[in-house]
Amino acid sequence: MTGGIRRESEWPLAKQLKAAILARRAAKGPRKKRTRPKPRQYTIADLERARDRVAAAERRIDNDRKNNPNRGRAGLERAQLELSVIESQLRLRGLIE
Repeated sequence: MTGGIRRESEWPLAKQLKAAILARRAAKGPRKKRTRPKPRQYTIADLERARDRVAAAERRIDNDRKNNPNRGRAGLERAQLELSVIESQLRLRGLIE
């Protein structure tokens, strides 16, 4: 390229490159949407584990000697949320009352 004007000899190479890229993209097939994973099917064992995690998080907060009341709170809330999700799914499937 000289002075911002393309020479005639550069065009064929660019066209070949573009054609090669388009051919490779066409060979892959059409782009697809990402499919979401199916929700997890929880079991009674998962429920027991979640209850144990909540109890462990509560023990950690109770045994904490620091003066910060919010310390460890996020872990407890996360464990409680997971427990409630598991319980609601198992109730929906009729595995617990």
